[in-house]
Amino acid sequence: MNINLDLPPELENELSTEASELNLPLFEYILWILSVRQVIANPPKTGAELVAYWQSEGIINSRPLLFHEIV
Repeated sequence: MNINLDLPPELENELSTEASELNLPLFEYILWILSVRQVIANPPKTGAELVAYWQSEGIINSRPLLFHEIV
């Protein structure tokens, strides 16, 4: 779906700056903001909720363990 937004110049500049700091194109940054809005509005309150969120986002086990981390 395509949506065209007419952003106020100040907001566009702010979002563009934030996107640049993360090395993301503006449209990807806006999509990311929209996708995490529920978590921001209702953050995990317990360790179990945080771990469940990390699992749902694929953060847990997202990188291989190095040998020195195992021993």
